[in-house]
Amino acid sequence: MLDESVYKKRIDRVQKHIENSSADFAFLIPAPSFQYLAGFRYQMQERLLALVIRKDDEPTIVSPAFEVSGHSAHTWIKDFLPWAEDENPYTKVTELVGTNKVVLLDDSIPLGVYWSLEKAMGGFKDSASITPLIDQMRISKSETEIDLMKKAGHIIDRAVSKAFVEAQLGMTEVDVKQIVQSEIRRQGASPTFAAVQFGENSALPHADAGSRELKNRDVILMDCGCSLEGYNTDMTRVGVVGEPTEEIRQVHSTVLLAVETAIENIRAGMACGAGDGVARRVIDDAGYGEYFTHRLGHGIGLEVHEPPYVVRGSSETLQTGMCHSIEPGIYLEGKFGIRIEDVVCIREDGPELLTFTSRDLIQLDL
Repeated sequence: MLDESVYKKRIDRVQKHIENSSADFAFLIPAPSFQYLAGFRYQMQERLLALVIRKDDEPTIVSPAFEVSGHSAHTWIKDFLPWAEDENPYTKVTELVGTNKVVLLDDSIPLGVYWSLEKAMGGFKDSASITPLIDQMRISKSETEIDLMKKAGHIIDRAVSKAFVEAQLGMTEVDVKQIVQSEIRRQGASPTFAAVQFGENSALPHADAGSRELKNRDVILMDCGCSLEGYNTDMTRVGVVGEPTEEIRQVHSTVLLAVETAIENIRAGMACGAGDGVARRVIDDAGYGEYFTHRLGHGIGLEVHEPPYVVRGSSETLQTGMCHSIEPGIYLEGKFGIRIEDVVCIREDGPELLTFTSRDLIQLDL
């Protein structure tokens, strides 16, 4: 959890938005925006846990009574509205805010929660989304947030490097995935995903690890992430078992040049679409344009994928403090794929790397 003053400033901004929108309150359930404001992550099941923000009062967490002690230990918020197992939690919300009000809702709220709240309130006078405001608040990171992402970057660097060192012929993709995730946990972070792909599977941009065994001459692609205190990192590196073919060297060199060109040229004030084009032109010029099948990058922070999206056609402007991936790839179906990915933070003088391991093609002599 960050310093309490950080969260209070965020709440102040939401309260000003509530007032300027002529709304009565904002209502959020556990999701990244909830964590951004309340300071803790939680997986809500059937029992309602909600953050209620009114324009003139302290924020309130509506919580099952038997969970208040546990939740209060993980948030800066002091005001809790407990509800007992035999009570309707949505009725408790109306006791706090009244009925027939104007409410601002987070887009992540399921329809069941929406309908239950609407019914308890006797209908909404009006409703709108609070998500655009919070997304805009989240899109540029503070130095504290960036520091957490750097630390997560060092952890994923070490975990992926360890997996390349310990990989052996006959291991499955799942075996190597477990090496990555065990090392992440050992370093005190939480694994979020580990796409480990061997041989022809590496040509599938988003395949999960499976039972494919590692063989001589295989390309190994590892796209892995972890989170530290809720803040994420994401990195992809590539190796090959034995001597790489000339085609593997050529494709890797092309992707590497695309990454390096993007890092050298992407700047604050540039449109996201133009940023995508910086790397895409390198791959187009090398004759592999049709095999680069996805965007250049995605924003990252409390979520692995969040705005901004560095994609063709986007006019969104890159701003200082934005953090996003740079991950060009070339995928030759049935043969192999190469993707190299780093996370950067946009600074006044260009991108700052938040992942640090060498991008060179890793050769495994097994």
